[in-house]
Amino acid sequence: MQSWDYTKDIVVIGSGAGGMTAALVACDRQNDVILLEKSSVYGGSTALSGGGIWIPCNHLMVQAGISDSREEALIYLKTVTRYQVAENLLQAYVDNAAAMVKYLEENSHVHFEILPGLSDYYPKHNGCKSQGGRTLIAIPFNKRKLGKIAQNLRLPHPQTLVLGRITVTPSEARKMVDSSLRGRLNAAYIIGQYIFNPSRFFARYDTRLTMGNALIGRLRLSLLNRNIPVWLNTPVKQLIIENNAVVGVEVEQNGKKINIRANKGVILGAGGFSRNQTMRLQYQCHPISDQWTAANPDDLGDGIRMGISIGAQCELMQEAWWTPTTVVPGKGYAYVLIIEKGLPGCMIVNTQGQRFTNEAAPYIDVVNDMYKYDSIPAFLIFDSRFRNKYPTGPLMPGFTPKKYVKNGYIKVADTLEGLAAQCGIEPHRLVETTEKMNQYAVMGKDFDFQRGDSSYDRYYGDANVKPNPCLGKIVRPPFYAVEVFPGDLGTKGGLKIDNYARVLRKDGTVIEKLYAIGNVSASVMGNTYPGGGATIGPSMTFGYIAACHASSS
Repeated sequence: MQSWDYTKDIVVIGSGAGGMTAALVACDRQNDVILLEKSSVYGGSTALSGGGIWIPCNHLMVQAGISDSREEALIYLKTVTRYQVAENLLQAYVDNAAAMVKYLEENSHVHFEILPGLSDYYPKHNGCKSQGGRTLIAIPFNKRKLGKIAQNLRLPHPQTLVLGRITVTPSEARKMVDSSLRGRLNAAYIIGQYIFNPSRFFARYDTRLTMGNALIGRLRLSLLNRNIPVWLNTPVKQLIIENNAVVGVEVEQNGKKINIRANKGVILGAGGFSRNQTMRLQYQCHPISDQWTAANPDDLGDGIRMGISIGAQCELMQEAWWTPTTVVPGKGYAYVLIIEKGLPGCMIVNTQGQRFTNEAAPYIDVVNDMYKYDSIPAFLIFDSRFRNKYPTGPLMPGFTPKKYVKNGYIKVADTLEGLAAQCGIEPHRLVETTEKMNQYAVMGKDFDFQRGDSSYDRYYGDANVKPNPCLGKIVRPPFYAVEVFPGDLGTKGGLKIDNYARVLRKDGTVIEKLYAIGNVSASVMGNTYPGGGATIGPSMTFGYIAACHASSS
């Protein structure tokens, strides 16, 4: 007979946005809930992210006068996923995503705003919203409202902090890469707000939380108000099975084994396996490295492995939320190249000195092209004008610390041939590619890869550069190069689920009382990336779905 130390209605594993949403909704449906987190901090990879969520037909679009419909959202998702995702999963997402957002806004501290102008990633597909509206971002949040538990919030990714301390929203970050006088004044205003905030003397970084930290902070305060227990430093060791159903979990806390019964269900929201090199080598294309990811260090595939151990089926294990990254020595996280790669005055080349992709395209496509054209590693090439105008990885505009040159992170040379020699790039081809790129910049048209043609490309361009905001000359020495790898924001393969987020066995039957959400589950987005926030949006939505379904059992 199994003995139990605690009995709950619903046990949630993982403290990212999906897990917190599930816990909140389950509690509101009169369940006794506990949330378990193996690390000493809460927030998961959500806390490190930009914090966007992709939500079709949301009520904020209606308020902004942007039309959307279930039919448009579904046809867009079906086409971008190439009809490879089960339609009932897509329908479950579209039918519940907006309801989830509205529920949180009406019943918690979580509040959103539209990220202005961010197009869905594939404007040529039917149902796309090229004017934006589907990507939402959490409104900035005052960290001090969390009180003592603020100290356990996972710190934001260092790339999201200006000067290592100042938080910005995605809209503010975009304004800061504007090379005009207006852009510089915007940057000065944002920095000035921080300088004149007295609370900066009492915190490691800005007390105004933005991006993923704002979303997690708002969710965590909502859980606190409901007295939902959140146990940190509590890894789940195994799922406990009775009569082919999951009835609880065995956890470890302070070296002690604890059994927690779950009367209605266990919701796995423990993330993917980005930091598990063994799993990456087993399932994914080579070359691959757990050092190229921007996911959190605890993203080790625990939930997926627990599911596999009881017969769960997996899908999409070869896939990830791919994005080109650069690896900064000693930093612990890879830096993503989302904004930089589409700005005018740079290009990405392989060791043959050739471009092989539209640098401004959705980041998942750039990495897919890196594998397709055997371009690993690649190099981001730019000149001194670009270096003076724009940020690059950890480098702020106009300042290149000598330590990054000395440790080899950034290569510098007075000539393109000299730069090529340092990088192992074919020199004559690099010169030829640069000359062609300079011609395209003058004409405003990239005849090879159509960089800057789409509304998505132009969102991350510099509107002050004409005729194409994504194309600029690379002519002024010294010249620079940064090594580029096929990185990711997290893996997207995992346990196969149905439209209620229930985990399925290899024979298609349901593992009773076990749910999977976020990167522990096989993504509803298949092998693509429909728009900004297509990672966290489904995690929260299926967390909402799982909580509602488990509550009714």
